[in-house]
Amino acid sequence: MSAIDPKQIEQEELVAEWLRATPGFFERYANLFNEIRIKHPHEDRTISLQERQMTVLRTQNQELNRRLSEMLHFGSRNDKTQQSLVAWLLRLMKANNKADIEGAITTGLAEVFEVESAQLLSPNSAFGPWVDTPLCGSAKELAAASVDLLATQTTISSEWQSMVAIGLPLGRSIGVSQSPAVLLLASNDETRFTADMGAFYLRQIAELTAAALDRIQAYEAKAD
Repeated sequence: MSAIDPKQIEQEELVAEWLRATPGFFERYANLFNEIRIKHPHEDRTISLQERQMTVLRTQNQELNRRLSEMLHFGSRNDKTQQSLVAWLLRLMKANNKADIEGAITTGLAEVFEVESAQLLSPNSAFGPWVDTPLCGSAKELAAASVDLLATQTTISSEWQSMVAIGLPLGRSIGVSQSPAVLLLASNDETRFTADMGAFYLRQIAELTAAALDRIQAYEAKAD
């Protein structure tokens, strides 16, 4: 596109300003909507101002429909996730030994998040930062050092495209200082876990999981 002369730009700005200040102009000269021709935004032809406006409105309408569809999709998915989390919490509360609790945690959360793998990794002081800020994102975005740390306790499958590692604040609910464990969720879907997922939501799951593990630990300690 050739450069526009500065004088022409100044004149066009004056015309545009005059049209803004004279809203009744196109009411008095409505025929100009069809007489003035401008380039089509996507095709090699000219169209009227009226057709151009219809094109803009159609594009805006399509964008609104797309956003509405996304909202309905995520709303439906969130409702399903919430129902699954309630069922998972009930299962967690009913478990009365370590094996049942660990099974409820891993199997239950694999169903809630619809992931291929859910694991509990042994306590490690190096997991401390993930208590407040869970590691979350697509496999190709995660820092190599973080993935290497996870690999010291489990095998990282090449099929996992996204992961979340949530630090579990073990001992907090019973007033005991312990190294945090990690709840690892992994999915073959790259978009399942993203870096911008809400950490607050993940921390709530971590606290519930840690509290369940603390409960059975305290119970077993009393039994001994």
